[in-house]
Amino acid sequence: MNALAAICTVATLIALASTLWADSSLQHRALPWTAGVLLGVSIFWIVPEMAEDQGWIATLAGIFISLLLLGWVDRYVCPICPFCAAGLRLKKAGYAMDSCKNGITVGWPLLTVACIHTFFDGWTIALSTAARHSASALALSWSATAHKLPESVTIGVLAARLTSGRKSALSVVLLIQAAMAAGGVLAVWAGSLNARLAEVTTIPACAFLLFFGLLTVHQEWQINGRRAAIRAALPGVLGSGLAAWAIALFAR
Repeated sequence: MNALAAICTVATLIALASTLWADSSLQHRALPWTAGVLLGVSIFWIVPEMAEDQGWIATLAGIFISLLLLGWVDRYVCPICPFCAAGLRLKKAGYAMDSCKNGITVGWPLLTVACIHTFFDGWTIALSTAARHSASALALSWSATAHKLPESVTIGVLAARLTSGRKSALSVVLLIQAAMAAGGVLAVWAGSLNARLAEVTTIPACAFLLFFGLLTVHQEWQINGRRAAIRAALPGVLGSGLAAWAIALFAR
């Protein structure tokens, strides 16, 4: 619980600072690299750990079905990552990121989806506490944390860009981050009741992280081209693979 509180605090401070300074340059550099980390950690660490616990067929089938469901929801219902979607719409429309009003605002639909998104971020981050003896839950928690820190920059930047004033932007950030904390607390509570329940959620949680990674790489591809997207994500993928290989050798 102490680790969850520390992560929530740091992520909230990053989002608040980004709201005040609204500098999107860090966001543009960090998100594609983080996408590579998410993909690499998921492929080389999380999936093998889950397969060892639950079997390759169940793990791959569960992830595949979850990815299909997430893709369907993202395309036909609402964006899975509303922060990415809003930022991409601004760029595609040709708006300058330092313009305050761009025809896109933080309304209740966007805010609701954002809170749902961060709720599951918090749930995934807290899985290592909820399922203490699961190596895959630990890997998921670290991956979600790596994803959350640069995403907090995005939350702050978009809150500043898409609201009418600084007070509204700060309120939006605090509400979204409170949803993340609620998700983490609920995961810990569920784990204390039934650790198996928390461990079962590792498959959809892994699919969420894979989807975020694929979504970010795809958006980078749309904006800057295929080579730029691969070049941005490849260090994270290869670095995660080498780290997983080194950890496996050390464990022997």
